[in-house]
Amino acid sequence: MPNSNLSRLFLLTLLFGFSTGLGCSQKTSDRDLQPVSPSEAIDLASKGEGGLFSKTSKVAWVDPRSPKLYDEAHIPNSINIYFGTGEFEDMATLELKGRGPIIVYGTDYQDVLANAASKRLIELKIGDVYTLRGGLLQWAKDGNEVAGSDPGSVGK
Repeated sequence: MPNSNLSRLFLLTLLFGFSTGLGCSQKTSDRDLQPVSPSEAIDLASKGEGGLFSKTSKVAWVDPRSPKLYDEAHIPNSINIYFGTGEFEDMATLELKGRGPIIVYGTDYQDVLANAASKRLIELKIGDVYTLRGGLLQWAKDGNEVAGSDPGSVGK
């Protein structure tokens, strides 16, 4: 009888250990985000190798919006990695390994998609991730170049 109580205690301890520490994963919150203004993002990007917007730049401007929105307007030489697909993690790993800083932007202020994509990139530990405060809207308002089939559509 005492041996069975000891066995039960051991099993309960083991189960408790798995349920409290071993089975939990750390979640990323808004506090983990590093928001930057367009001018701060440009400063970060200009410190990288290969030039601010060159194709050989180590800096990665990431647009997680739909391909349609990206085609209409985007930051020059940014990478469209659509967050609405199950392929985001694989594409991000492929496109962003060895690059940095990584600057993620959405459409405008408090863009849920940009924040979610930034958090996922932080969780993937791909590199230093920053989120553009104000998104493409603030980027354009500050007089920075916008590329795409309809760059004037930003803010309309």
